Amino acid sequence: MTDIDASTFESEVHRAGDNLSPVRLGLLLARECAYPDLRPSDYLARLEDMAADAQPRLQGCANSEARGAALAEFLFETAGFRGNRSDYTDPRNSYLNQVLERRLGLPITLSVVFLHLAERLGVPAKGVGMPGHFIVSVESEAGPVYLDPFNAGRRLSTSECVELVQGSLGPAVVFDPLWLGPTPPREIVARMLNNLRGFYVSVEDWPMAIGIVDRLLVLQPDQAAHVRDLGVLHYRNGAVRRASQLLTEYLALSPGAQDAEAVRNGRDRLWEELARLN
Repeated sequence: MTDIDASTFESEVHRAGDNLSPVRLGLLLARECAYPDLRPSDYLARLEDMAADAQPRLQGCANSEARGAALAEFLFETAGFRGNRSDYTDPRNSYLNQVLERRLGLPITLSVVFLHLAERLGVPAKGVGMPGHFIVSVESEAGPVYLDPFNAGRRLSTSECVELVQGSLGPAVVFDPLWLGPTPPREIVARMLNNLRGFYVSVEDWPMAIGIVDRLLVLQPDQAAHVRDLGVLHYRNGAVRRASQLLTEYLALSPGAQDAEAVRNGRDRLWEELARLN
């Protein structure tokens, strides 16, 4: 394992491949985008201490289901982590250093902490990226056991998972059982980034939004939509020439995209604007 303090978000993505760690990437993201004085190793050490504190509570558990329940009890009752209901959109809920400091977070960041500890303690757990509400599953002899970290690790039935999704997206949503499958680590990190992008766009903080989408493109280089989105963000940030370059790149990558004509028209208007400036 490389020294995280000497690493970067980009180098970590390239080094780890599909075995990347959402915790490591989340801490590197926080340092690069919002907390430049952050030492990621300090927070990894804090998580190691938490795992050591939790270990005795899992000893003697008869099976993985019981171990998962014991870990949830430690994390959400003893350690006091909880979902931030009063200020859900606070960006600190998406930065892992702040989640560990404040013990407040979103469904996905609390799940990431649970999953990291579960891995350290030998609990077979996976992230479950349901639309609108991230949870975790623990493998048991009878099948997956679903836990909701945002709600103190409450155990969920399948019907309660359906209710969570419909509560987020509306009662008309038809629940897809595939939503209960495991979410790969790369998709977990992308979802964390998308939460931050949504916040920074909502407050029109274009430089921060650009920084987040830059890292989304590192994480998902095959997603041409990130190039398009960067073009739009640079335009809103006043960088017309850079915006036109990115939109041209997007059109080259996705000439048959449904929005290609609209993007081309927008790019051409940027060219006209640049011509007037010259």
